[in-house]
Amino acid sequence: MDKLRTRPSTSRTWLKWPLITITAIAALWLLTGQATTQISKEKLWLASVTQGDLSLQASGFGVLQSKAQRFLTAPFSAVVEEIRLKPGALVNSNSVIVRLSNPEIDQNVTTAQMEVNAQKAVIAEFQLNFEKEQLSVQQDIQEVTLDLNVAKTRLNAEKNLAKDGVVSSLDLLNSEANVAKLEARLSHLRKRDKKGQALFEQKHQIESQKLEEKQSLLSLALNQQARLNVTAGIDGVLQALPIELGQSLSIGSQIALVGNTDSLIALIKVPQQELQNLAIGHSAMVDTRGGSAHANVVRIDPVVQDGHVEVELELTGDLPSNARPALNVSAVIELGRVANVLTLPVPVNAKANSRIPLYKLSDDQHSAELVWVELGKKSGQRIEVLNGAVRGDEFILSDIGNQYQQTNIELK
Repeated sequence: MDKLRTRPSTSRTWLKWPLITITAIAALWLLTGQATTQISKEKLWLASVTQGDLSLQASGFGVLQSKAQRFLTAPFSAVVEEIRLKPGALVNSNSVIVRLSNPEIDQNVTTAQMEVNAQKAVIAEFQLNFEKEQLSVQQDIQEVTLDLNVAKTRLNAEKNLAKDGVVSSLDLLNSEANVAKLEARLSHLRKRDKKGQALFEQKHQIESQKLEEKQSLLSLALNQQARLNVTAGIDGVLQALPIELGQSLSIGSQIALVGNTDSLIALIKVPQQELQNLAIGHSAMVDTRGGSAHANVVRIDPVVQDGHVEVELELTGDLPSNARPALNVSAVIELGRVANVLTLPVPVNAKANSRIPLYKLSDDQHSAELVWVELGKKSGQRIEVLNGAVRGDEFILSDIGNQYQQTNIELK
């Protein structure tokens, strides 16, 4: 049996064309809408290109530090016995910060003192014996001198009597021998006295040297004992005290850091790209949040860390009342001046010596065109314009997002 064939309906084919037409119109409308993005000017950061001198500056943050610092360490192995001052305290050179204890040093002092006392006793006993001997010798000298005078008187008398024959020649010879004997003994005693004094002086010198040695050992022990009282050494402020009561310290262990408050420096971290033409001697201004102080660049660290360079500034003149070591500060360093250049406020995410796209407003300010602008030196909040703009051109400096990266945008 033959099947009945049906002819396609003409009405269904005709209905497809309106759907295609509507889809094409919608796609065209979407494309047109994206190409004509509108942005409110109230939400944008707008600025014009100006012409004039550009003061070159570099800014950074850091801390104040004492120019004169004293790092205190343990002179011996010891135990922290007493903490008298805490960080932040004002100190003078004789202020005792910490008292340490060391039994061995105390024993050395006691032993040295006993040895000094013993040596003093030796010298005193020696001197006493010498004086006793001297008294004995002087007494003998006096007795012999007296006997000699008597013998000489008798001899003179016998000489006169011998002329008259009253005294025999033998008695006269005995008297002369007695005088000679006494004179010899007197001479011997005087030599003995002189020799004794010389020997005493030598012996006294030897014993005195021994005493000086023992006193030197005592002074050393006392000095070591005195060093257990850790003093500041300079006038200033106690900056750090990383120890605890009862802590055992070895030789060289850190005890404290003391800084002078009269002479301060600022250690400032400055971005590397801002350090063009920076040199020793450039002036700066340091802000302590409580005032400002003039400063000069005295050192530039050659090492770059995390994109920053450490610059040391020496503060000069009167310091703000809140200036003290370890205070966080900011600084602006003067790098010079560029005369008669075009400048803009620094656009968002812009860097010195770069080429970036910016939207330039039209004369009627109803639209903006994307142009490339070449930038030069950056100083503070302004940056040099080298190419791509003229004086009076107005730009959008805010970040309007990737969704608006088109050649032209409309402003409302």
